[in-house]
Amino acid sequence: MRWTGLFMYLAVVAVLTLFLHSLADWAWWVTLLLIVLLLPVALVIGFMTRHEVRWSTVLSYLSVAALLGAVAAQVAGATAARDWCLLIWSALLLAVAIGCSSHPMRRPAWGLFVGFWGVVGVLWLVVIQALAVAGVLGGASYTWWAAWPLALIGIWFLVASATGFGARPFGPIIDSLGLLTGAAFIAITLMTWTDLAELRRVVGVVAAASYSLWVLGLGWALWVLESPAENRDGFRSHPVPSSANA
Repeated sequence: MRWTGLFMYLAVVAVLTLFLHSLADWAWWVTLLLIVLLLPVALVIGFMTRHEVRWSTVLSYLSVAALLGAVAAQVAGATAARDWCLLIWSALLLAVAIGCSSHPMRRPAWGLFVGFWGVVGVLWLVVIQALAVAGVLGGASYTWWAAWPLALIGIWFLVASATGFGARPFGPIIDSLGLLTGAAFIAITLMTWTDLAELRRVVGVVAAASYSLWVLGLGWALWVLESPAENRDGFRSHPVPSSANA
């Protein structure tokens, strides 16, 4: 969880750099200079507020807002707004992917391995969305390239929810939604590879709905885990018993 702030800052830097360069027409060297000057300030502020704000929960909820904004823009036919919302969502998705690592698991080493590739998938998706906003990727090529990182992310959500299913404070309802979200992400990839466009749209709606509901519960669980120990005695997490001890 300590790396959440760093990854999120780098993702925000990427989004702001693209925004200032493409919309505000700032030169690359001016943008990079601004980032270098603001980096120490951002790190100090993040360090000072690390115990005051549940950043994992806040950023996770913001990712839901960004995804719903992308869905609304898609319905309204605003392609540019949709691409920007998806770029912001993919950046905020880092908080969700990293936050899943706090889920109790039966095989932590396996979870750490899959979680690493899940975070790589999110970073890959950020790059894909940035290229889409810049107009480099579009149409079928964008859909095909975006399918690969979605598969990695979906596998990570499945592993995190399945290997520690029902562990407190997550519980079976939150983990069931996590399984549904992971399966929906993987289904989007499969529908893309098999060129089933109509079915992919239906699965995309299911993925957006399940992700939103899941992250609402996940954010609450992360809030409990980040609370002081004396305030969460009733929700203290317990190791998930392995099948060998059953």
